[in-house]
Amino acid sequence: MRLVICAALLAVSTAPAIAASCTDRIAFVHRVIDHDVRIGFVDKKVHDAMGKELDEAAKYCSAGNDAKAQALISSTQARHGYPVRGQTGQ
Repeated sequence: MRLVICAALLAVSTAPAIAASCTDRIAFVHRVIDHDVRIGFVDKKVHDAMGKELDEAAKYCSAGNDAKAQALISSTQARHGYPVRGQTGQ
């Protein structure tokens, strides 16, 4: 039940993040995963893997390639079980 509630809250909270700039969205996802590892919702290994993937997205973001950065952020979220609003079928 806790998992369902957390997933629902995350799904609702990601709605504005999908429309945000890549910099804002990366910061948002970092805040979410930092919180999740603190409360024990995700393992530190998952947190670290996501952090590395978000760092890669940040490189594209800082180079001005927002579309590539957004795609990497979405794929990171999906790969690790975090809902991504705006995906086909959601």
